[in-house]
Amino acid sequence: MQNRMRWVIQFVVVALIAVAAAGGWIWLGQAGNGDDADGAGGRGPGGALPVEVARAERRQVQDTVQAVGTMLARESVEIVTEVAGRIVEAPVREGQQVEAGEPLFILDQVREQADLREARAQRDDARNRYRRSVALYEERDVPEAEVDERRAALESAEARVEVAESRLRDRTITAPFDGIVGLREVSPGAYVEPGTLLTTLDDLSVVRLDFSVPERFLSGLVPGLDVQARSLGYGDEVFAGEVARLSSRIDPITRSLRVQAEFDNEEGRLRAGMFMTARLVLAEREALMVPEESVLKEGTGSYVFVIVDDQARRIEVTTGRREGGYVEVTGDLADADDVVIAGLQTVRDGADVRVLNEGEEGDHGDMAAR
Repeated sequence: MQNRMRWVIQFVVVALIAVAAAGGWIWLGQAGNGDDADGAGGRGPGGALPVEVARAERRQVQDTVQAVGTMLARESVEIVTEVAGRIVEAPVREGQQVEAGEPLFILDQVREQADLREARAQRDDARNRYRRSVALYEERDVPEAEVDERRAALESAEARVEVAESRLRDRTITAPFDGIVGLREVSPGAYVEPGTLLTTLDDLSVVRLDFSVPERFLSGLVPGLDVQARSLGYGDEVFAGEVARLSSRIDPITRSLRVQAEFDNEEGRLRAGMFMTARLVLAEREALMVPEESVLKEGTGSYVFVIVDDQARRIEVTTGRREGGYVEVTGDLADADDVVIAGLQTVRDGADVRVLNEGEEGDHGDMAAR
């Protein structure tokens, strides 16, 4: 009984395999007949390949350099004291705009003021003695040597006054230029030593972007070139400036040139130390452009297919700048030539083609949307 059941199962399996094989053979035969009836597997009348095209056109392009840099203040300084003493007053606030010469910190001045009063008194006494000696000399009552001695004493006293005045000025720390006061590092009442950092001062009315450009762009770098800069802190907002100065040396390690661009900053939105990405426009020119999808790569070269008398012609090209979905090309290609942008998988040099989007060749946007 078991042998009979095994035989039945084997017979059923063999029958199913035979039926499946026959069905596959019939399906392949029908498919082959269908292909023969259509002509060339999706080709149009006469075997022409369906393609879509776009028109090569001349456009204005910009030769640019991308770089990253750091924003600097036009003028920046750390305010330190040159003398030791106790701070008695800090008349300005942090973040305040100050003018050149405005007091920032005042140290105790009691001793220096006393020294100045003493020096002035000695100067006045020396001046009076000198004047009396001059009068007596004119009456021949004193020798000329005494007049010379009194003159030297007066000059010495005047020098001591200047020294005392200088020491007194050192007790008042003033702004060296117009700018914004930074964070204060010390408080009134603190005793400071020479060289102690008190605060910072930055002139941010104009800011400088410091960045480097590769040596190969040296020939196009001149002051006055437009610079567009962006910061993560302001999203896609673009700040416009221009190249102000170039370094006189190429860095021997990085082979790059240091460049500084200046930006107006009347609103104070840009700060020293900001990280910026810069786009430097070296030149603007006209170039022949084609859609990026029309350019095919082969090894180290590139080529496009151009439609000539309803046939595809392969043309070798050299690519350049890319901008807005278009790429610059040079080669045996002319303005207004139609280049294939869709159907490239089946197109060969010399193949007959049928343009599907005739009359819309120049509208790259519509073609990309299809």
